[in-house]
Amino acid sequence: MESKTRGILLDFDHTLFDTDRFFWVDLKRALARFGIPDDAWEKSYEAIWSSGYSLAKHLEELARLGAVADPSAAKAMREALESAFSDLRPYLFPDVLEFLDTARHRGFELILLSFGDPAWQSYKVRASGLTPYFTQIAYTAKEAGKAALCAERALQYRELYAIDNNPADLDAMKASTPRLQTYLICRVEPSALEGADPLVRDRFREAAKYLTIPSLLTHLRCHSLKEVSLQWPN
Repeated sequence: MESKTRGILLDFDHTLFDTDRFFWVDLKRALARFGIPDDAWEKSYEAIWSSGYSLAKHLEELARLGAVADPSAAKAMREALESAFSDLRPYLFPDVLEFLDTARHRGFELILLSFGDPAWQSYKVRASGLTPYFTQIAYTAKEAGKAALCAERALQYRELYAIDNNPADLDAMKASTPRLQTYLICRVEPSALEGADPLVRDRFREAAKYLTIPSLLTHLRCHSLKEVSLQWPN
């Protein structure tokens, strides 16, 4: 197989897409209008997250817990919510489109590697308008599943970068592909998490968790995609 010149492996949630604002603020608020209490939301989310989140699974679990009347009601809620959130472009971080355009202009091929339920992740990517930017898109519902996807694609590129907000995923990818050039992106400053305001807690709910995961390998650190583009060779 002939190697292509340069590729960038990109994560989706918390890297390109403001998942906390979409999920823990706006989607949670929308479900509350259907009468879903916070404790049922939390319990059902924790029950299904590790298998790869999807709204369908979440609503099914809420039905199992009795917070939703029955599976048919869950299906109706899902359809209503997906219609209400059919355009997810406002949840892209402000630097995303410029970064993707710049990368392609400089000759990089873009590969999306995303953890989660494939149908749910595909819905978010498609509704965000990002599908046309990527040469390849791959989803995995397996913890650390990105390492295998990375190793497969490393054979296709002479020069390969990865940008992700999860230190564990970057460690696994770099261990599988030592020549991989990695960027650990953190979209939230630790100072933003100070205090006990529950609104602040939910605003950075998942992103904050990644601040507590230690990096076992060395990665370049950044807070924006613009910082990444400034460090590329011309």
